[in-house]
Amino acid sequence: MNYLSVIFIYMLKKFNGSRTVFGAFHILKGKKSAQTIQDSRIFDLPKLFGVYKDLNRETVCQLIKILVENKFVTNFVEGDHRYIVTQAGNEFLNSKLQVYPIPSDLNGFIYRDVTEIFWRRLALITQCLSHLTSSKHEFIPIIKEVHTQLWVKRKLTSQTMTTNQLASALHQEIKTVLMVTSTQEATLFVMRLSGIHRIGLTVEQASLKLQIDEQYGKLLFNAAIHGMIDKVIQNKENYPILYSLLDHHFDNNILTETAQKTMTLIKRGFSIVEIAQIRNLKQNTIEDHIVEIAMNDNEFSIDTFVSEDEQNKIQSVINDIGTKRLKEIKNRLDKEISYFAIRLTLARREAENEFK
Repeated sequence: MNYLSVIFIYMLKKFNGSRTVFGAFHILKGKKSAQTIQDSRIFDLPKLFGVYKDLNRETVCQLIKILVENKFVTNFVEGDHRYIVTQAGNEFLNSKLQVYPIPSDLNGFIYRDVTEIFWRRLALITQCLSHLTSSKHEFIPIIKEVHTQLWVKRKLTSQTMTTNQLASALHQEIKTVLMVTSTQEATLFVMRLSGIHRIGLTVEQASLKLQIDEQYGKLLFNAAIHGMIDKVIQNKENYPILYSLLDHHFDNNILTETAQKTMTLIKRGFSIVEIAQIRNLKQNTIEDHIVEIAMNDNEFSIDTFVSEDEQNKIQSVINDIGTKRLKEIKNRLDKEISYFAIRLTLARREAENEFK
């Protein structure tokens, strides 16, 4: 079994039967729906958001079948896709995490949209500088994506530094930032870089050389990039070249663009119904945006949408039954209390816990 098995057992243990295996699948894919974004936060899984974007449902179904056959997980309710982790599954998980822990630098939720952009630009500009400093002006670019090629070309032609100065400065920045990165992550990252005398390895090839599972290699590489971006943003004055690779693409506002538009209208005093009409969207969609806002903005008040009395009732049921499964919570509440009210209260609860 590959490292994906470890990841799914880890996530299903967090879910504890409250969400289906496809909830985990959507988090790993980085699905930008309010429910998936909320689940990643509610179940303390933001670091894994979007780290396996090429994952498919068929792979997940095959993996779950293997986990069930090995008695690592069992159905929470017969016939659905919710699972709980068995004692054997816990033992397997703990043994694997001791040797191959989930990288601490991993932060898919924050850096999901900028990871690939940062890597492509860095990989190509490194390759270009390696060739140019050796007076080699013709080579096959390692990155085929046209937008990245144009960006790097503009970057190189607009520099006030000489090519040698830029190459030296970038080398020093990469070396410095990797010094505070785990040895395994730094090694895998360097193995992927291309230069005049070498073609960078794929994650699969690098993982093979390091004698680690390819799926674990993907996590390590993502963690290396996320760690670099984090350190660069926190100390931009020390990493001016690496910081410039982010350009305008990194936005500290982690709300989706459509939720930001809804937030603007809420601040102007419009109701959910009015916002839905203005934006020509379903009311449920606007409610999704409000849940997303509550999850990410600790100062956002939900009292306008859920009364204090309703919030207290919802909180009480959650504490009593110890689950975050919406249907089970709803069944214990007054009929007038909507799923939206429950989701919004859950979002506020998790945001406050995170803030504390």
